[in-house]
Amino acid sequence: MMGVYIPMLHNQFKETMNRMVGKIDLTTSQIHVLFYLKSRGDEEVIQKDIEEKFNLSNPTVTGIIKRLEAKGFVERTISSKDARSKSIHLTEKSIAASEEMKRALHEANKKVFEGFTEEELDVLEGCFKKMLHNLEGGCGHHHGHAHKKESK
Repeated sequence: MMGVYIPMLHNQFKETMNRMVGKIDLTTSQIHVLFYLKSRGDEEVIQKDIEEKFNLSNPTVTGIIKRLEAKGFVERTISSKDARSKSIHLTEKSIAASEEMKRALHEANKKVFEGFTEEELDVLEGCFKKMLHNLEGGCGHHHGHAHKKESK
């Protein structure tokens, strides 16, 4: 069963990343949220946007945001779109740490994809995208292709 490799890879990657960014006191989940905020630029981002982008529950995102706020990486203000929501903004501290975060992500990616050719990486990316598509509902019909090695 190939599916067992996905959580194994995920956990190893997270551990590697967490070790690399440990000195700036961030977890991989926190880094992903910070990069997302940065990618949105001046657009207003509320917690619901983060929940939808990363397919995470409200309590999970609340925890991530609270920890980022406590560490001084984000601040929350009342949303201009919806007074019941809070808008999440990067602080100077997170902007200053973004180079270190980029370096850590780059190093972790380099380690995990070491020895792969460009062609293999392209195929792998295509496979990941297809798996995500399948899990997100895909095209709605099953082809009946179970992954089994052919016996010769």
